[in-house]
Amino acid sequence: MLCAAALSVGSAGIGAAAPSEAGLGGCYRGNVLTGALVPGSGSAGQGVRRTAEVWDCVSPLLPGVVSGRFEAELPWVGFGSRSQARFIWSDGSVSTASGLPNTLWTIVDGPAAGHILRFQLAGNRDGDWYYLTGSAQIESLTFMR
Repeated sequence: MLCAAALSVGSAGIGAAAPSEAGLGGCYRGNVLTGALVPGSGSAGQGVRRTAEVWDCVSPLLPGVVSGRFEAELPWVGFGSRSQARFIWSDGSVSTASGLPNTLWTIVDGPAAGHILRFQLAGNRDGDWYYLTGSAQIESLTFMR
């Protein structure tokens, strides 16, 4: 499912992370990746709604973008299920993305289409996006390729 959203940039976050090795940039500050159970398409008719704010964005793939908002609804206990998400950027543009529960999101439409973004989260959160609703601190969101 795709979620509608308006850009809203938070002010809490941690220090900036190092730019990606690929030189494609990203967003080097973020608040908390939230998680909440909502009615959805997963086990027991539930889904996990994930939202996050990122800023200090610098990337040749997103010229003029300084911040953004991530929103997705994932099927609860939907292991291996591809999920749809969107990034709403500070310039008003929107990138739709597809991903699995491994912090990687492939941009399929909009700015940076064809490239992969990765959330770097505090602690290991690579496989539990679909079955835990707990929040995680964002260290950065960077382009992998």
